[in-house]
Amino acid sequence: MKVARALAGVFMLVVIVTAADAQELVRIDGQVQWVGGSRMQVMTAGGSIAVDLRQADQASHRGLRAGDRVIVDGVVAEDRRSLIAHDIWRVAWDQGAYQAP
Repeated sequence: MKVARALAGVFMLVVIVTAADAQELVRIDGQVQWVGGSRMQVMTAGGSIAVDLRQADQASHRGLRAGDRVIVDGVVAEDRRSLIAHDIWRVAWDQGAYQAP
């Protein structure tokens, strides 16, 4: 019985890790509406998107202000209500999105 529980625990751990690794990267291009603490709101052509900044390098979003154009790479949060940012790039207004990283 103990072996069965241990195997079940290992199986669940593998499933959870695999599901987390399987998240597909998403890229958004838009304009910062506001930044506060660990959150940012970005207006894209498709609407406004909440961005969680906790996993992004702080240097990548330090100094961002409303109106700055950004490109954000991340994954959709489990609750599907926000994007968890991994990378953020500030884009000059005269650059096209195709020139970003």
